[in-house]
Amino acid sequence: MSRYHNTIHPPVFPSQLSAYSTLSGALIPPPSRFTSSRRRRVPQILCKTSSGPMCAPITFDYIGQTGQGVSVADFSARSQNALVQMVTGANDLVLATTGVKTATLHIMWTGYERISKTKFNLPVSAATSRGQLGANIALHLWAFVDEATKAAASDPQWEISARGIRYDKIVLVALYHVGDDVWQVDLAVDF
Repeated sequence: MSRYHNTIHPPVFPSQLSAYSTLSGALIPPPSRFTSSRRRRVPQILCKTSSGPMCAPITFDYIGQTGQGVSVADFSARSQNALVQMVTGANDLVLATTGVKTATLHIMWTGYERISKTKFNLPVSAATSRGQLGANIALHLWAFVDEATKAAASDPQWEISARGIRYDKIVLVALYHVGDDVWQVDLAVDF
């Protein structure tokens, strides 16, 4: 409660304060609202940078399935022409107005904190389309998964392996700019 007394307005008590903000969700992804009960978002810790984000998240969705993400296996196996038929805005130049020249991709995966410190240089330009960006992320995610299968997971629920989570079960939901040239992927898994 404020220590200043205002005779015009009654005091605002802590029970009357709202946690709502028009900026909520600007950095933190919304709660999972997946249509499949088997799909769950990979819990992550936000990367720390010295500056804040400069653009909105870049989302990846199948046409007509907003907020559900796209399988990284589709980004890996399909051509850009095929992606245009499947992915919403696959030809959109998603970085055209951002001024991004370089991007460092961080993949933060619960149980693989040591590997999560690995950074990937993501090729970007103003002419990068959503489909190309998704394919580049899928390529780096393949390298991450390959490394993770050789390491022990500290959280068995999120273990990446032939008997645990496989590459073809991973879904790219969004890409967040967290500051500087650092970008972090928002991933989900189909269990």
